[in-house]
Amino acid sequence: MSKPSKPLNHDDSSGFEFVKEMLNGDATFAINFDRLQYHPQKGYIIFEFLLCDEKQTNVSPHTSHPSKYWHKNSQKFINLFRVSQALNAILYLVNYAKTGTKHENEIRVIEVLAVDETGITQERTYETTRQKFSASFRKLNMECGL
Repeated sequence: MSKPSKPLNHDDSSGFEFVKEMLNGDATFAINFDRLQYHPQKGYIIFEFLLCDEKQTNVSPHTSHPSKYWHKNSQKFINLFRVSQALNAILYLVNYAKTGTKHENEIRVIEVLAVDETGITQERTYETTRQKFSASFRKLNMECGL
């Protein structure tokens, strides 16, 4: 078993703020992704968490999809997929809402299988609850420590 890292206690936005300062308003040609981990059987896994803000109308984690805002953010998803291919990794996009909001219990997981410039062309999707996602996410996390 691998030695575990410390538990997550706070958001580390200092790297983001540093890059923002260094770019001084320039457009970025990089992406940040939320989580990269190595599973002993599955290989690398990339998670990108997509917040469905409660201010958005007629959208919930179960109904949101990158295709609805592809025109605004396509390069992020194209590059995430390119990285997943380079690492032979699984790419999961996870739609969620903040705790305490109307849709807090909705989670949608999109496993991205193929992408082109027009959008995600092949995927596996499932909808779940916050509790069920947490259980499976924690199990996967523990398996990565074996």
